[in-house]
Amino acid sequence: MSSRSFGIYVHIPFCVRKCPYCDFVTAPGNREERVSYLDALESEIRTSEWSGDQALTIYFGGGTPSELGPPDLRRVVQTVQEAFAVQPGAECSIECNPGTLSKSKLSKMRSMGFNRLSLGVQSFSDRFLSLLGRIHTSAEAREAYRLIRAARFDNVNLDLIFGLPGQRLEDWCADLRAALELAPEHLSLYGLTVEPETEFGRLKQRGLLQEVEEELAASMYEAAGELCAGAGYVQYEISNFALPGRECRHNLIYWHNEEYLGFGVSAASYVGGVRSINLKSSADYVRAVSENGAATGYTEKLDPRAALGEEIMLRLRLGEGFSPSELHGKYNLDPEVLYSESLKLFFSEGLLIRKAGSIRLTRRGRLLANEVCRRFL
Repeated sequence: MSSRSFGIYVHIPFCVRKCPYCDFVTAPGNREERVSYLDALESEIRTSEWSGDQALTIYFGGGTPSELGPPDLRRVVQTVQEAFAVQPGAECSIECNPGTLSKSKLSKMRSMGFNRLSLGVQSFSDRFLSLLGRIHTSAEAREAYRLIRAARFDNVNLDLIFGLPGQRLEDWCADLRAALELAPEHLSLYGLTVEPETEFGRLKQRGLLQEVEEELAASMYEAAGELCAGAGYVQYEISNFALPGRECRHNLIYWHNEEYLGFGVSAASYVGGVRSINLKSSADYVRAVSENGAATGYTEKLDPRAALGEEIMLRLRLGEGFSPSELHGKYNLDPEVLYSESLKLFFSEGLLIRKAGSIRLTRRGRLLANEVCRRFL
C-alpha cells in the first residue's frame, strides 16, 4: 500500500471552565478522568490504520491544550511523533489561553517540537473579557504574548471575537489595533455566533442577551479587512489574515479539501472521500476506544457530486477561490454546468467574480459567504 500524507488534529477537551459562547466539546476533567482520556487518546493514535504514514502538519486544539501539564502534553506529542512520519519542518501548532502559560511551560513546548502558537485572546477589553467568561485580563494577555516571544516562538496567531453584545464599532477597532500593535504573524477574527446549546444561547432564548445588529457586524468585518490590509496582512480566508507566507498550513489542508486525521473526542477525519467523526461524549469516547480501539460515531461516504459541492464551499472561503477546470479534472464533473443557475445568479448579484481562471467571492460576497456556500451543498 502506498504511503499517504495527512494533517493531524488532536483534541484536548480540558478547560479551566467552559466559556458561555463555546459549543465545542470541553470539560474541566478531574485527574482520574484526564488519565483515562489520555490513555484512550494514546491508544487511538497508536492503533490507527494509518500509523506510519506521513504527518504534514500537527494541530492540538480543544478545549485548552495548554492547560495540560508538560508531562501529559509531552506524552501525547511523543505518541504522535512515534506513530507518524512527521515531515521535516512540519507546522506543529497548539492552542493556548493566556491564563495557562508560563516561561517554563513555553520552553517545554518548544522542546516538544511546537513551532506555532495560537493565543485565544478574544478581546483586549477587560469589560468584554468578563462578558465572555475568560479567565485572563487584558494585561495578562499582553504578558502571555511577551512570554511567547521571549521563548522565541516566531509564528503566532491571535484569536479575536467581534460582534459582542454591547460592543460598538470603535470598541472593536480598538481591540484590533491593540492586536496589530503586537505584530503577530497571523490573526483569526471571528464574528460571535450564539449557538442554542451554549450559556449565551440560553440567555438569548430568555431574552437576556441581545446580539448586535447585522449592519453593525458587517461594518466591524469591513473595518477588520481595512485595518489588517493597512498593516500588511493578507486576507487569505474569510476569517483569517496573515503576513505573506504565514498562512496556517494545517487549516489550508481543510480548505483545500485534502486528507486529515482527527484523534480524540469529537475529532473529525477525512480520508479517501470518507468523512468520519468521533463520539461527542468523553466518557463514551474512552469506553469505545477501550472496547474497540476506535471511537467513530458517524461515517459518510461522499459521492462525487457531494464531494465537488463541498470542495467548492471550502475553497470559496479562500481568497483564491476555486478553479472550475481543476475541479472538473478532479471529479470528472463540470461545476459550471452542474451549478450554472447558482453561479449565474451570484455573478449577476455581484457576489462572485471570475479572476485569473478562478471563481472567487467579491468583497460583498464575503459578507454573505454562508448564504452563497450553502447553495453548493
